[in-house]
Amino acid sequence: MSLESLTKDLTAYFNQEDYANCHELLPKIKIELIKNNLLVPTSDTKINPNDLMITRSLLEIGALTSINLLKPLEFSNYITQVKSFYELNDILPISKNQNKLISLYLLLLLTQDNLALFHIELEKFKNFGLNVDDLETDEYLSIPIKFEKWIIDGNFNKVYDILSSKHKYPCKEFNLFEKDLLDSIRFTISTNIESSYDSLPIENLKLLLFLKNSNDINEYIEKMNWLVENNVVHFNKSLTNTNAMVDDDDEILEAKDERIIIKNVIGYGKEMENIV
Repeated sequence: MSLESLTKDLTAYFNQEDYANCHELLPKIKIELIKNNLLVPTSDTKINPNDLMITRSLLEIGALTSINLLKPLEFSNYITQVKSFYELNDILPISKNQNKLISLYLLLLLTQDNLALFHIELEKFKNFGLNVDDLETDEYLSIPIKFEKWIIDGNFNKVYDILSSKHKYPCKEFNLFEKDLLDSIRFTISTNIESSYDSLPIENLKLLLFLKNSNDINEYIEKMNWLVENNVVHFNKSLTNTNAMVDDDDEILEAKDERIIIKNVIGYGKEMENIV
C-alpha cells in the first residue's frame, strides 16, 4: 500500500478511536516515511513543508495511539521523534497537538518520579517557539506544572484533591495517568514517612496515603512489607537502606531535597494525628 493510502486508513481508524488498528498500521507507515526520507527532518530544502507537516501529524497519531493503548515506552519514543518536528518552528506552523502531547509526556515523567527530566523538557520549550513564562496559563501545560510544584512542595493533598475529584481535563488522555500518579505520590510519601517515623497508628497512615478503606491500607502495608501490631504500623528501616551507594555530593543533594518533603509530610501527619 502507498503512504497516501496508509495515511487515509490511519486517519479513519484514529477518528473512530480504533487504536488497535492504528497500532497495526503505524509500523508500515514508518517504513514508507523512511523510504521517502521523511521520518527524520533534515535541512534538505527540497522537502516540501507540507510533507513535514503530514509526517508530524502521523507521529502525533502514533503518540496518542500508544498512550491510549497504555504503552508508555512507545509513547516516549514517538514524543522523541515528533519533538524534532516541533523545533522546526521557523518553517512549520505550531501544531495544535504540541502542548497536549508534551503535557502528557510531562505527566508520564511525574508518574516515573523523573523530576530532573521534567525540568529539562520544560527548558526545551524555548526551542519550540514558546514563551516559558506563559506555560502556567496554557490549558494543557498548566496541569503537569501545577502537579510538579505541589509534589516538590510536599502538598500532596492538593494533587490528590484534583485526581480524586470529577475534574474535567482538556483531553481524555489526562485521565490515563491518575492511578499511576497517585501510586507515585503514595510511594514518595511512604519513603519519607519511613525516614521520619518509627511507627504510626494505622488510621493516621491511611489518611496520609489517601487510602479509603481497610482493605486498601492492608494491601499497601503488605506491599511495603511493614508490620502491624495493635493497629500500629511499624516501619522496617532496613528496607530503605538497601539502595546502591552513591557519591557523597549526590547524597547531600538528595538529603536536602528529602528534608523539604519530609517537613511537609511530618506537618501533615501531625495534623492527621490531631484529627484522630
